[in-house]
Amino acid sequence: MKLYYSPLSVYSAKPRIAMYEKGIAHETRLVNWTPATGWIKPEELPRLNPKLQIPVLVDGDAVVPDSTIILEYLEERFPKTPLYPSGATERARCRVLEDIGDTMLAANLGVLVREVFLKPDPSTRDAAAVTQVKGELARQYERLDRELGKQDYLCGQFSVADISCFSPINIGSLMEGAPSTELGALTAWLDRMRKRPSVARYLEEFAQATAALRSPAPAEAHA
Repeated sequence: MKLYYSPLSVYSAKPRIAMYEKGIAHETRLVNWTPATGWIKPEELPRLNPKLQIPVLVDGDAVVPDSTIILEYLEERFPKTPLYPSGATERARCRVLEDIGDTMLAANLGVLVREVFLKPDPSTRDAAAVTQVKGELARQYERLDRELGKQDYLCGQFSVADISCFSPINIGSLMEGAPSTELGALTAWLDRMRKRPSVARYLEEFAQATAALRSPAPAEAHA
């Protein structure tokens, strides 16, 4: 089993954490990203996923693109340590919360990367775009805080909903998009998530990848 992924990809974090949580042995094919080049996609990617997106899971003859589909595949393939609740209603709610992570949180990170990460000088940013994104993130953070209530995790037990929502919040927090500390349930959940072994392993990879981005490129050797 091989996973095409990048620690810098918010969607790649989903199967990576899930596979750690389930204890699934797998190989990885690292797909790099730099501000200068964007994604450096392997030549076989068009064959594996015509959308040219990561993550992609290859399991024997099975080629599974898309983070959500990969998580569903892993759940059926490795049902031990379930990451979905039991019951149709509970599973539907879990999928709705997973979709918030994918479409309401992660989808807004592109603006923060473009306007905050790639523009250290605030005077050069599109302030209106940044304000709009921060407002949308804040609304979703408030919703998640309500969804958590007094639970440790979004669906009671650790699930794909937590996995999907965590990574964009973690990355957004590094680019001026952190949740308000007044959201007590969400703040406690973030701390709990970061201490979970499967998430902590992913965060080590993420830290190494971001450190590499900050390191100057080695000087070219001259004959």
